Amino acid sequence: LRLSLDTVTFQLGRILVETIKLEETKNTLKNQLKTLENKEISLAKKLSSKYGKGSINIETGTFIPS
Repeated sequence: LRLSLDTVTFQLGRILVETIKLEETKNTLKNQLKTLENKEISLAKKLSSKYGKGSINIETGTFIPS
């Protein structure tokens, strides 16, 4: 019984440590996502000021003015 309790306690501890690591990874990825979104907004503003309003056909890479 004691060995079983120790095993369960150890496993719960491992789960807690993994949960903490996953939370840290989640926060890192959230920060990376925000950074990428900001870069996307910045690039869109630069392209808009250079070429005017419009859209880009992703398949052909051509600019389509509004």
